[in-house]
Amino acid sequence: MNREYNTETQRLFLEMMLEDAASYVRVQNIFRADNFDRSLRPCAEFIRSHSEEHRILPTREQIQAVTGVELRALPDLDPAHYDWFLGEFESFTRRQELERAILKAADLIEKGE
Repeated sequence: MNREYNTETQRLFLEMMLEDAASYVRVQNIFRADNFDRSLRPCAEFIRSHSEEHRILPTREQIQAVTGVELRALPDLDPAHYDWFLGEFESFTRRQELERAILKAADLIEKGE
């Protein structure tokens, strides 16, 4: 299925990670701030760096104070919602990495490399 991962979908990914730290842990090895929309990159990078440095996810208040991005709480999620999250986040990451590789290849071809 061809999916568009717009800014709102990417914001939802971040909100779901904050709601369930176990989900963040499951995707942290493929989590790259560069994959997010420019408006969300500072937030994604702060989440990554804070969790690496302090071994805990930052609070929504910390994120807003540091990055200016406001993320909603999603308290009523069912475990099945996280199944969706894990599958979609993997697809999103794969798509973003593939797009980056294609653009890099095009630049190398243009340079004759």
